[in-house]
Amino acid sequence: MRRSRRIPRQPRGQRRVAGLLDSAEAVIAETGYDGATMSAIARRAGASIGSLYQFFPNKQVLAQALRVRYSKEYDDLCARLTPEAKSRNLNAFVAHLIDLTVSFVETHPAFLALVDAPCSTRIPEAIRNVLRGRFAAFFLAAGPRMSKIKAEHLATMTLHMLRALAQIYAEAPARDRAHFVREFKVLFCAYLGLRLGRISR
Repeated sequence: MRRSRRIPRQPRGQRRVAGLLDSAEAVIAETGYDGATMSAIARRAGASIGSLYQFFPNKQVLAQALRVRYSKEYDDLCARLTPEAKSRNLNAFVAHLIDLTVSFVETHPAFLALVDAPCSTRIPEAIRNVLRGRFAAFFLAAGPRMSKIKAEHLATMTLHMLRALAQIYAEAPARDRAHFVREFKVLFCAYLGLRLGRISR
């Protein structure tokens, strides 16, 4: 049975948890999810293993917390795109979203290492819904007459397409990654152009 983690309320405890997550990020980026151990993470943080287990009872809970951090940071970046959904043409908007996503992956060392982590480390549904709602807002801004249901369907497809991009990016040799990014831009523009009933020039 999965144990729940302790959530610190005081700033000192929050800083301590942030440091543990920083160490987990570094170790997972270096060794992969399977190779990372709680002992190695505690050593990297300069903390006792007991202190680590106090906040994260196992590696799955720790990896999920890191994924939640990533999701919130990514959502903060995506929030800046909402005002641009009205003014940018479709191709420029898609290019900006995918470039933002690739930049995020490149600057968050453990992101690719967590792509194949167990389902038990997935972020909670409520947090996934926040990001889904963010993307739905993009489409409603771009097409004010669009139904909310259609916008939500497009948002769900967008999340899955970006996840697929991350999967290919993780598996591809570094020399081929730029190629696949370009291909995804073509794919995404074609899909949204058809579903939105227009393709911007």
